Amino acid sequence: MKKVLTFTLILIALSTYSQDGNREQISNAINTMVEGWKAGNGELFASPFTDDATFKTWFGLEINGKEAIAEGHNFIFKYFYANTVWNLKVDKIRFLTDDFALAYCSGAIFKMGATEKTEPDCVPLAVFQRIDEQWKIVSFQNTLYAVGEGGKSPGDAGVAKQAIWEKVGSR
Repeated sequence: MKKVLTFTLILIALSTYSQDGNREQISNAINTMVEGWKAGNGELFASPFTDDATFKTWFGLEINGKEAIAEGHNFIFKYFYANTVWNLKVDKIRFLTDDFALAYCSGAIFKMGATEKTEPDCVPLAVFQRIDEQWKIVSFQNTLYAVGEGGKSPGDAGVAKQAIWEKVGSR
């Protein structure tokens, strides 16, 4: 009986250790997106995604494929979010299987050098798949956290929505 208990405890310990490594890889993928945003680099931003990933914007536009995700973000970094920071962080990770996980995130966008916001303006959900021992984003749903002051969406949502739709909406 002691051997069974000892073996069980070892398996639990190894499983926990293994999940810690997975959590770190998933958090690092989100951090890569943050670094890509800060650098205004769509390719770096999109690098944690699979080639056939889906990115759903905060206003409902669906962008398919890593290349289109990179192109769309290069566009918004140039025209709408130049010199901004996205302080996206992972709040919780839920492993659905050994190879699939959900990352619940929150973050806010603000101008470089400005005081960092304490309240999130978005609460994205990322679906990760482990492929060849690497955790990659297969789907990303960016969701607004709350309506802004006076019942308006943050920023000029209508202009941004139309411009992005025209740029990458047909993909």
